[in-house]
Amino acid sequence: MGRLVWFLLIVGLSPVMTAMCPSICQCSTNQTADCSSKKLMLVSSDTFKLSGNLLVLQLENNLISSLSANVFSSLTNLKRLDLDQNMLKDLPESLFMSLHELTILYLNENMLTTLPAKIFSNLENLIILWLQKNKIESLPSEIFKSQKNLKTLNLINNALSKLDKEWFNSLVNLEFLALSNNQLVTIEEDTFSKLINLKNLSLHHNQIRSIQDRAFSQMPKLEILWLYDNKLVEINDGIFIGATSIRALSLYNNQLTTISSRAFETLTNLEQIYLDGNLLTSLDSSLLNSQNKLRMLELQDNKLTSVNFELLKPLNSLRTFNLSGNPLICDCALWDVWLWWNAHFLNPMATCRLPEASVIVSIREQLQNLTCNPEKSTNVQPTIKVQNADDVKNLIVGCLVILIIISAMLTGILIYIRLYKAKYHVQDMLLPLEAERN
Repeated sequence: MGRLVWFLLIVGLSPVMTAMCPSICQCSTNQTADCSSKKLMLVSSDTFKLSGNLLVLQLENNLISSLSANVFSSLTNLKRLDLDQNMLKDLPESLFMSLHELTILYLNENMLTTLPAKIFSNLENLIILWLQKNKIESLPSEIFKSQKNLKTLNLINNALSKLDKEWFNSLVNLEFLALSNNQLVTIEEDTFSKLINLKNLSLHHNQIRSIQDRAFSQMPKLEILWLYDNKLVEINDGIFIGATSIRALSLYNNQLTTISSRAFETLTNLEQIYLDGNLLTSLDSSLLNSQNKLRMLELQDNKLTSVNFELLKPLNSLRTFNLSGNPLICDCALWDVWLWWNAHFLNPMATCRLPEASVIVSIREQLQNLTCNPEKSTNVQPTIKVQNADDVKNLIVGCLVILIIISAMLTGILIYIRLYKAKYHVQDMLLPLEAERN
């Protein structure tokens, strides 16, 4: 009888024992352990032995420099592991071997320079993997071979100088890939060829000087592509071939001097394009012929002296158009453009100067007073002179006086009409009365 009691007691307590909160942590439930910001330098291999029911383990913001291979071996139910902001320099290859259920892994802000080839081999259910702000220079080709369910991969702020296409071969369900703030120089044609479900690709803040033709052609769901803050000088016809789903493209703050006339031809769903902060002196008139869905066009801070009216004609959906920071000239070629953006209720927030003049003024202030031949406006020079402050004041005063006179005249006419109508209204009332008397 005594043995039976002891047996039942042990069986009854076993779930409690396996759900025990680790001594170095705080647990709000038996499934979440918060061990963050404890100044931990070491986590012993038996720390989590009695915590097999944990689903979430937070170890971020500590001073951990190394972990034993079996430290997480009992956490077979773990869903999320946070190791951010520690001092980890290298990890044992079998560190995550028991974490078959893990879906979220954070390793941000450590000191990792590379990772063992099979460290993620058992993490087949992983959905989110963040490796941001490390010192990763290279990774083994098969590093992500088991991550067929991965949706988010963050490698921002590392030291990668080259991408291995083998990294991405198994990532068929990846939707978000962040590679910004690295040292990438070239994007090759087939690097991303297996990322058939990718929607968002961040390549900004690198040293990218060249992109091979069709580099984005095999990503049919790609919607957002960030290429800003790189070293691109030219965009040729082949780079974006096949990237038909892109809705937002940023090429801001590169060193672009040339964009080929057919560079954006296949980007038929483009809604936002950022070309600001470059060295563009002109744009081909047919560059945006396919962009009838474009809502935002950012061209500020380039070297444009004019904008071809034909460039804007297809853009019936445009809502934001920025030309500020360009050395525009107020001539009749720009007058055509001004008429167009007025008709579309746009404000390009730009300034311009008259030909052979150095005074810079508001585009609206100058172009609305140009005298141009509508049929040959590009060949006609403007007849306007720059107005000084006194001329503007006198013009305003004159307009106000005219408005007052017109208002007074209208008021007098209205009063006269009312009195005239009242007179005949009374006469109409009297006629029936006189008829009754007779």
